[in-house]
Amino acid sequence: MNAFGGVRYRPKPLREAPAPAVAALVGDGSHGHLVLYLGAGLSIPSPACGPRGDDVADRLRPIVAELLGVTEADLPESDLESLAARFERDAPERLGQLKGRAAQVWPFREMEPTYGHEIVALLLREGLVHAVSANWDCGVENGGVRVEVPIEGVSRARDVLDLADGTLCLFKLHGCARRPETLVLTRDEVDTPRRWARAKVESALTGGTVVFVGLGTVGTYVGEPVQELADVWTHETTTVRVVDPFGLSQAWKTVLQERADEVAMRMGADEFLDDLLRAAVSEALSRAGEEARKLHDREQQNWSEATVTGHAALGAALADTPADAVLRWWRDGVTSALHGRPFIFDGAGQTALMCIAQLAANDGGTVFASGTDGSLTIRTEHRYFESVCRPMEHWGNVATAARARIARRRRNGWYVPGTPITVVIPGATGKFPPFSAPTEIGAGVEQDSDIGAGSEDAIQIVCAEDALNGRLAA
Repeated sequence: MNAFGGVRYRPKPLREAPAPAVAALVGDGSHGHLVLYLGAGLSIPSPACGPRGDDVADRLRPIVAELLGVTEADLPESDLESLAARFERDAPERLGQLKGRAAQVWPFREMEPTYGHEIVALLLREGLVHAVSANWDCGVENGGVRVEVPIEGVSRARDVLDLADGTLCLFKLHGCARRPETLVLTRDEVDTPRRWARAKVESALTGGTVVFVGLGTVGTYVGEPVQELADVWTHETTTVRVVDPFGLSQAWKTVLQERADEVAMRMGADEFLDDLLRAAVSEALSRAGEEARKLHDREQQNWSEATVTGHAALGAALADTPADAVLRWWRDGVTSALHGRPFIFDGAGQTALMCIAQLAANDGGTVFASGTDGSLTIRTEHRYFESVCRPMEHWGNVATAARARIARRRRNGWYVPGTPITVVIPGATGKFPPFSAPTEIGAGVEQDSDIGAGSEDAIQIVCAEDALNGRLAA
């Protein structure tokens, strides 16, 4: 149990409106102008239950005493920076050794990710945020593993050069426990950041909206740029928000001065990130509905009307579903080559959803949504719907990836046996099989034994763009 509660955060369903101030951030996010600056408050909630700086100092104190050959009573320094500064003064040649021990005083590398860690990973993948962190821990990276989004903590300028394809960056300004030599311990190190770190923060602060999440204290490389910007603050330039369940600290009030009241967001990190993702997914769904209505206004056909009615039915089915589950169902089938780039707001994501809406309406009846996290499924009484996106690849290759995805989900028991599955593919090349083709032809060749010709779990492949020109009309 900790001050933030002893159970994992439970996200709200889409039907619950996010805080207006949080929803207003989605516009910046969809244009690539939203930066999250992450502090310890992101890692304190359950199940991570991460430490505060003073907690780390208390764990490190007996180690410092041992290395210096003194008693703990000889170390009155209460905070981590002061304790590290004392060590640096008395044994500067051993500061690297202290950093190695500091990385091990708490399981920073093995941290169990919070809900918020996972949402940061999903937001990074969707290209809705950039993220920098003052934390040593690997909560966000581990959260990325949980939601199948590869994230690497970047704590040195050269780390960016070593990233694998499809891996996203989390800039860690105070270092990373996986590389103890990069840890920032002393006040001098905090107040004199590495050049690349300061550049990242200043670039963020002048590029759009920066939200400080769970950062109760203000280091020089945060404080000085904010102070400078406060003097020229207008609605057309950088905006700063500070998320903290206990309100602004005195340090923040000193920096922000008369701007403090308009900056504060009094909520926890998990709640804020839930609101932000819920606002983003709701906005993307709304835009798809708008596009469906525009299409029908132009076409005035039964098939275009079905896209509108199907979207409404799909929205109703998703109303009781958390945003992270919806985003994963919508986005998980997208190639890693698009990590960090929008999908649900982009043409391919919108087209895929409109196609599914039209097909669902053609089926008639109710649309059902069941499952959470990555297990969400969408279906009518007749079939399930999935979307797989590999832009500019031949549809046959994309179908192979789709079959692999469906096989994994089937092994987890997420489909009712005997129910067909329709896979919607946007942006692929090649001539798709006719929509009326038998499902075993649409599914391609060399199928897994459980989805081959004559199987009760047949797969149909559909070109998403065909929905927008009436080619899927019954």
